[in-house]
Amino acid sequence: MGVWEYEDFAAAREEGKLRHVCVTGSWGLLSSWLVRSLLAKGYNVRSTVHTTAEEAKELMALPGAKERLELTQADLMDYGSLAEVFMGCYGVFHTASPSDLVSNYPPEMIDWEVRGTLNVVEACANAAVKRLVLTSSLSAMVWDHQRTPGACIDEKCWSNLDFCRSKKLWGPLAKTMTEKAAWALARDKELDMVVINPAIVLGPKLLTSRASIMNYLQGMKELPQSGLFAYLHVEDLAQIHISALEITKASGRYICYERVVSEFELVELIRKLYPERSVPSRFSKSGSPHVLTNQKLQTLGIKVQQV
Repeated sequence: MGVWEYEDFAAAREEGKLRHVCVTGSWGLLSSWLVRSLLAKGYNVRSTVHTTAEEAKELMALPGAKERLELTQADLMDYGSLAEVFMGCYGVFHTASPSDLVSNYPPEMIDWEVRGTLNVVEACANAAVKRLVLTSSLSAMVWDHQRTPGACIDEKCWSNLDFCRSKKLWGPLAKTMTEKAAWALARDKELDMVVINPAIVLGPKLLTSRASIMNYLQGMKELPQSGLFAYLHVEDLAQIHISALEITKASGRYICYERVVSEFELVELIRKLYPERSVPSRFSKSGSPHVLTNQKLQTLGIKVQQV
């Protein structure tokens, strides 16, 4: 896979040399913060995120948006429209990711997500994009009943597809299949791609709404592994995506989380944040946190804040 050599980004921003980056995907917590963070750092941004008129107005009200934000249209199922939008961009962020990867994921969306992401990879390669930053998920790593208890989950780990199918874990299945397909095509096309594998993302969606732990837990039948509940703040995740574009030595996959809590800690957190709600019985037991590591992310000098 090719190595991207580019002039220092800080100097480029000072000299006004930065060209366009593109943010694709669906309107959501990450995409909204990523657009805001990119504008704040001086980037010229194209966004193909589908928004309502109210959401578009909200985006265009961000500092720098009138001068450096272009809202455009591209269909993930239409390779040609993607290639056209990516032309002239040296960086693309593909953030299409369901907010709830465990419950309520329609199985018929799996093929759409895989094919859409492959179109993005193909279009990036043919449009001479220098680096694609793809948002995957920690759920593409943790669901494996064959893993030795207590074994550390790192960037070499993958969720077991057969296990996901047997448990009807369509979200993790989609993320695992999508990421594996994207890696295969990126290597074939010699496209420089970095993949971000975040845990549960918390934080405000710009000014209008707030991601909720309870939203994630609604309908969730079980935790991925014994006691596994990891999270991070969306502002950190947006900055991690930008660093994955800017830092030349970034490569491969990156697990992103702030901390892992046990089921007991999770119950106490729910009671503290939502005292008026009852705790789901499936989380009312004590458990030991599974072992995760974000050591690879730390080698880039990236630290995440306390949520």
